[in-house]
Amino acid sequence: MDDLVTINRPVQEVFAFVTDHANDKLWKPFVVESRQISTGPIGVGTLFEVAIVTWNRRIAGNVEVLEYEPYHWYVYRSNSQPLPFIACLSFAPIASGTAIWGNVEFQARGVWKWLTPLLLIILRSQSKHTFADLKKVMEGT
Repeated sequence: MDDLVTINRPVQEVFAFVTDHANDKLWKPFVVESRQISTGPIGVGTLFEVAIVTWNRRIAGNVEVLEYEPYHWYVYRSNSQPLPFIACLSFAPIASGTAIWGNVEFQARGVWKWLTPLLLIILRSQSKHTFADLKKVMEGT
């Protein structure tokens, strides 16, 4: 999945907002709780606890920051079962603000691994809405 969104805000603001998973509940539709559980500034190794509700089921897990290059690159891993994943996001300043694009790699096992192609179709559809929600929140619309 490679989706692109442009946000009419400076790259520094967008990067800070997106990489702080405590904000996830403000723009990711399934997230109901999110908070940083490690101490210190956000960077490689920072941990967040994130809870989602899907199919009428609450699933909690941790998100760990794997790579953190301010204003350019961000990689994190979610250990939420049954669908752990690694997400990579790129940020670039543009004339009108910030461009973001990214992809997700599922690390499912067992029967869930066989469902990954179907899940990617669902995720692609949902990610367009999620990025649209991010744009609305960041631009105050």
